[in-house]
Amino acid sequence: MTTVPPAVARARFAAFVSRALREARSRGMTDTDIKAATGIPPSTFHRWQTTEGGLPRWEKVAAFCAGLDIPTSAAAAALGISDRTREPEPEPTEDPDLRRLGRILRDPAVPESEKQAIRHTIRMLSRATRTEAGD
Repeated sequence: MTTVPPAVARARFAAFVSRALREARSRGMTDTDIKAATGIPPSTFHRWQTTEGGLPRWEKVAAFCAGLDIPTSAAAAALGISDRTREPEPEPTEDPDLRRLGRILRDPAVPESEKQAIRHTIRMLSRATRTEAGD
């Protein structure tokens, strides 16, 4: 694996961001739309277009790519990093309702009949979702 000097990575990433913003604007997106889609403020993605400052945090780059429907591999290539060297993407946050159901199902004080009803409902919802998705 070749390590890319930081100055080169910044220059390549700046070009990547400029292309991504140009393509987004060609689809009619404004800075406000880009911020809404990515969660990244315009001041940040405009700064990324320069070669000044440090390299961006991967989670911000991933959010930028996801919001603009760009593969993160393109950003990783621009930054000169591979899947092995990239910071891991954070685990998705578990839904609080699912955590609550898990606590109820593990609680020895909850009657078994209530647990069975919860499991049955979850199975039915899962089947309905798979059927609607065409599985």
